[in-house]
Amino acid sequence: MRSIQLAGAALALVSGLAVSAPAFAATTRTFNLQTVVWVSKENPAQKKTVKKFGEVYGFSPSTLVVRQGDKVVINIRNLEAGGDDGHTFTLKAYGINQTLSPLSTDKVSFTATKAGVFQYYCEFHKPWMSGELVVLPSK
Repeated sequence: MRSIQLAGAALALVSGLAVSAPAFAATTRTFNLQTVVWVSKENPAQKKTVKKFGEVYGFSPSTLVVRQGDKVVINIRNLEAGGDDGHTFTLKAYGINQTLSPLSTDKVSFTATKAGVFQYYCEFHKPWMSGELVVLPSK
């Protein structure tokens, strides 16, 4: 009889924990994003590639994951030094189109109100210079 009482008490305790577990709370997610160049016209070994395809740029990291309701802060660095090496950080789903001058640092902030997978990219180098914002649904 005693073991049944103990089992019942343990079940009540576990059930109580499951019922009273805190709901997901929105938080601030901060990312450090930078531009990268994989193929450059300044690199003599890559001249044939650049002649055929042009310079090849990207963002690192290329995937950002947050929860719906999170405040998102993205610190962005454009590491390109040349006068014609400007980029943008464009995230149309959230109305963002931030210009990044050469050797600049900027910040983009927004609240992730929509769940889904959204592409971000550079207006000057799309579709290759791009990444994904993954917004998981809130629970």
